[in-house]
Amino acid sequence: MTGKENTVAKALMIVGYLAIVVGMITGFSYGSQEELGELRGVIGLSLFVSGIIWGIVFFGFSEVIKLLQGIYNQGIPKRSVIDTLKEQGSSATLEVNENKVEARSVSEVARREIDEFFKDRGNTVQSILLTDREDFYLVTVDGEEVVVELGGFKPIIRAKR
Repeated sequence: MTGKENTVAKALMIVGYLAIVVGMITGFSYGSQEELGELRGVIGLSLFVSGIIWGIVFFGFSEVIKLLQGIYNQGIPKRSVIDTLKEQGSSATLEVNENKVEARSVSEVARREIDEFFKDRGNTVQSILLTDREDFYLVTVDGEEVVVELGGFKPIIRAKR
């Protein structure tokens, strides 16, 4: 199961709601019957409480499965820009947002991080442009264009153009 959602967790949540509703209905139903005599209140209350308890148990199992699915989803590798480019074919290129520079420009923090990364490697950054992917930048370094990913502990060179 590689989806972000888990159908078993949803099913257990529905069963939990049903257990509570059925417990409440049967509890009230048995609690109001005259032929049970003195025990009607005890039977009704016990059915009511057991329905609520079983509903909460199913909610708990549902939550555990949701948390396990979340842990599993963290292990799924994210698609990189390179994989996307390879799928689109060799003629595909990253869309550089030169026309959207006014609306969304490279932040000073990102610019400083990229500059320091390449300065430590002995390279000079000529320009930094945004791409269509978040945290990916098209950087011209010593006359060569490279795709750089930010967002981790240090910048990563993902592709050379």
